[in-house]
Amino acid sequence: VEAIFIDADYPGKAIPGRLAPAALTQCLIEGLLFQSVIQGVGQALLEMQMKALGPVRVGDSIRATLKITEIRPTSKNNRAIVTSRVLVFNQNDEAVMEYVVKRMVAGRH
Repeated sequence: VEAIFIDADYPGKAIPGRLAPAALTQCLIEGLLFQSVIQGVGQALLEMQMKALGPVRVGDSIRATLKITEIRPTSKNNRAIVTSRVLVFNQNDEAVMEYVVKRMVAGRH
């Protein structure tokens, strides 16, 4: 584990405070999305492009918005490739992360 994530007083740190890794932030948001949006229809995560826009610190609250930007039906009946843009915000409504994700999802039976 990098010292900047476990030592709030790490010497030479460019960003003050105890930081959370961007990968942890993304995993927490994906967990929330799975429980609320993707549960029961998600087949596979195909691609993801992530950009950290600002720091997330220990004790921050995070939330996300999801916008579906493309739905492309597959040749297999009842499935589609869905592209969505996820924006993550902290408790001050500052954007701290943005990512675009492509998933294979199942449709209605």
